[in-house]
Amino acid sequence: MHYYKAFGLNIRSEIPLSELLTGDANASVDLHIKIGGVVLPTLTKTQIYRRAARASFGQSEDNLYLFWENIAAFQARNGNILIVDTFSDDANLLSLFTISEALGLILFQRGLFLLHSSSVMVGDEAWCFMGAPGTGKSTTAAAFIKAGCQLLSDDLTAIKIEENGKVNVIPAYPQLKIWNKTVEGLHYEMADLSPVSEGVNKFAYQPKSTFPDQPVALGKLFFLHKAKNRAATEHLSITELPGELIKHFPLPVELLTGDYLKRHFMQTIVCAKVAETLKKRRPEGFGNLEKWVEESLALSTDEK
Repeated sequence: MHYYKAFGLNIRSEIPLSELLTGDANASVDLHIKIGGVVLPTLTKTQIYRRAARASFGQSEDNLYLFWENIAAFQARNGNILIVDTFSDDANLLSLFTISEALGLILFQRGLFLLHSSSVMVGDEAWCFMGAPGTGKSTTAAAFIKAGCQLLSDDLTAIKIEENGKVNVIPAYPQLKIWNKTVEGLHYEMADLSPVSEGVNKFAYQPKSTFPDQPVALGKLFFLHKAKNRAATEHLSITELPGELIKHFPLPVELLTGDYLKRHFMQTIVCAKVAETLKKRRPEGFGNLEKWVEESLALSTDEK
């Protein structure tokens, strides 16, 4: 049995999840990850791809399912049990798929607001970076980290809206995956990185000893793009945000119907009330990116 900590949850897992922080074996368990058979309901193809494999999704009563052919089937139950039916002996592959959208199903069942984004801690608040593939979410996060900020999440950001109105990003786990061009462009030390299973040109930055363990107040939401015919920075209105954020929902969009869609809309409005929301053209070139990061951090300090 393995014990981990991720997204504020104490996890007991029957499969190794090397990316996660080691947890306390004596702590009360929030999530049990079990190996077992999964009987799949009717599935539909999704737009979610991982390692070039397309995911299928299904649901029945209180259970949510994801299936990747020749890799694994997952059943999320009641926000506290994740059953993994394995079709591969590759432990790294199984870990990769378990801690991504499959774990996202559990977070969704627990009522968290989810974004496909990279997030960092700037001062005492969280900044989240979203965008279409290739716009540089992880590269932007890497630039802020190189400038002294702390990583909060790489690919999946979980936001908790408290009953008292506070809106916090829950630290995920200490891994940021970056391409070799980013490693070279931002002058990361190779000794601080590890190769990842997704390819020889990608590396993992894993700040396990300095990773935050407490929720961080949501501060800014950035929608990154590369369009040169648009303003470098544009503020979004509260009416624009629901349409933008739904584009960055990290799980199958089939989930967002009925009460779940209403919940997502209401959570979006709450986030809009506490966070500054901007469309940002990502600076071209690593030098310009680092300059923007430096200016942003200086401005953030001045505003405090």
